[in-house]
Order: sequence, then C-alpha cells, then structure tokens
Amino acid sequence: MKCTNCGADFASDQLKCPYCGRVNEHALKLAKELQTYDKAYEEKRDELLETGTGQVLRHLTFGMGIVFLVILCVAFGCVAFYQYRYSDHSTYEVTGARLTGNKEKIGKYLEDKQYIRAYLLASATDPTGEYFRYYPEYAADLSDIYSYSLILVGVLHSMESMDEGDNYAPLLDTDVITMQIFYGSGNDSPIKEDLIREVDGYLKNYYRLTDEEIEDLKESASGGQFTLEGIADIEDVTKRRMEAYFEK
Repeated sequence: MKCTNCGADFASDQLKCPYCGRVNEHALKLAKELQTYDKAYEEKRDELLETGTGQVLRHLTFGMGIVFLVILCVAFGCVAFYQYRYSDHSTYEVTGARLTGNKEKIGKYLEDKQYIRAYLLASATDPTGEYFRYYPEYAADLSDIYSYSLILVGVLHSMESMDEGDNYAPLLDTDVITMQIFYGSGNDSPIKEDLIREVDGYLKNYYRLTDEEIEDLKESASGGQFTLEGIADIEDVTKRRMEAYFEK
C-alpha cells in the first residue's frame, strides 16, 4: 500500500510507514481487533476448561459414590446375615420343637435309606458344620454319609469325563485319602455297612480293583501309601484297567 503522507510503498500489515513514520490506521485497527479476539478466545477457552474439569470431577465423584455405596451394602448384608444366622430366629439355630422335628425326620430318612437327604437336612440346620453337635445320636452316621458323598462326587465326575469322549478319569490320590477316612471311621452301624457295600462296588465294578486290593485299601491308614500291582501310581494302573474293560 502507499503511505498517505509520503506516498512510499510498504506492506499493509506494517503499523508505521518505514520512510516517514506515519501511523498506518488500517493496520492499527486490525491489530486491535486481533488483540480483542485473542483475549475473548482465551477467556472462553479458560471457561470451557474449567467447566469440563468440573463435569469430569462431578462424574468421578458420583461414580466413586456408587462404588462406595455398593461396597457398604455388601458389607452390611454380610454382617446382617451373620447376625441373623446366629440369632434366635435363624433357621440354622434350631431348638425346641423344630429340633425335635428335624431329628425325627433325619431318623426316618436314615431308616428309609435316604442317606443323602438326611445329610442335607442336618447340614442345613446345624451351625457346627461337619461335627453335627445338634444331632449327636446321628453324628457318626452323618459323618460317614458326608465322606461317602465326596466319594460319589468323584465317581460321577469320572463318569462325566468318559461321556465327553475317551477320557478315562482314573482313581485319584485324593479319592483314596477320602476312602481311607471313610473306611477308617470305626462306625459299625447298619448304615455304614450299606455305604461300604456301595463304595466296594464302585471300586470293583468301575475302577476295576480286586477284592484283595479293596481289603488292602480298607486296612491302610489315612494318608498312608496305597499301591496297586506294586506301583504307587494308582492313577495310571486304574486308567489302564478301565480302558481295557470299557473298550470291550
């Protein structure tokens, strides 16, 4: 552009003429407008940042509050359940007529050979767990039924594995320990005799143990070493026997 004072040419964005020093009103006005715009932009940006940060903090605070509330509810529920379970109104704390009725039912279940049903009723209403102190007259039988149920679970798990394919789940060391505890309980009741016959049948007809091997297992101490064919690896021996038998 040309200077209005001396007529020299200079850039339109220069605030003064480089030759005579005359102020460029157009450039000055533009510079002020840009300065005003920059100031407004900075203020608006700060406002948006402050508002966004506040929203994030509010959302974070709300989320943390929900999490804390859930934790508090769970903790309160656990405490309430614990207090209720050991209160006078809890179904676990049976006394009086209810306890007498439960004993009669358990006795009837055992008489009818509904052993698992008797165990489930006793375990659901006795807070002493596997000690069965609420049912002392049946404690020995109920403990044997508990061990028997663990053995039965192992057998059923093995059968499920076979149903899924050619997976012959053998007799495990943990199953042997459970059987040693079961056989060595010292309870000579008719119920124990029935359970022993069933467990003997599982060992003989499913895991393919001989009568002599079953007797050796009965005489072995709980946690003691039990061998088949002179081998401590009972899993391998029973697996081979099961494969040979069930593939016929």
